[in-house]
Amino acid sequence: MLVEFDKISDNSRIWIYACETELTNNQYDYILEKLSNHLRNWEAHKVPLIAGVTILENHFIIVALDDSKNGASGCSIDTLQNKIQEIEKELSISLLNRLNIFCKIEGVIKCIPINKLGDNANKETLFYDITIQKKSKLSNWLKPIEEGWCASLIE
Repeated sequence: MLVEFDKISDNSRIWIYACETELTNNQYDYILEKLSNHLRNWEAHKVPLIAGVTILENHFIIVALDDSKNGASGCSIDTLQNKIQEIEKELSISLLNRLNIFCKIEGVIKCIPINKLGDNANKETLFYDITIQKKSKLSNWLKPIEEGWCASLIE
């Protein structure tokens, strides 16, 4: 069952998919429509899941699941991943590459390959922590590298 992202519980589980390039208006609309249609009928063991979707900063697709009543199963998570892969293929974009780090440098979101982070950023550089798993954590997902999991990648 699809609900508005802003109204779903802050305790909801989230999945973040990051696009290496800024989404165009057409891509943005297409992704929201595809995922909204998927979430309207998203189920785990024939029981509807309560979920919402949003796109932040034209780079980050976030799916939230209110698992307080019914949680996702392995199969239901697979259907979401398959839908994301389908979108990647249809739009020729990358959303699942976890070897990138997204930093905000001079007000612009930059996608930096993990092995090039030290060449492009320092410990004070802000990065988006796309590893967070709760909606409530979105309020501080943009933080200095020194406060994140990737701090050890900067010398």
